Amino acid sequence: MIEMDEDYTRVPGLYGAWDVGMLLEAGRRYRIEDGGRTDDGQALFMVFRRQESGAVR
Repeated sequence: MIEMDEDYTRVPGLYGAWDVGMLLEAGRRYRIEDGGRTDDGQALFMVFRRQESGAVR
């Protein structure tokens, strides 16, 4: 696993490519890593995010 900046927090769960868009919020930086595969072979991803300094919520 690649070393993570400690400001990143993992979003709980594993996500398919079709789900990632629903997680995105303005003012955040994301890191997406391989999370394995479903029983039928679909790729799953782990999502990590952090608040950007100076970002408006």
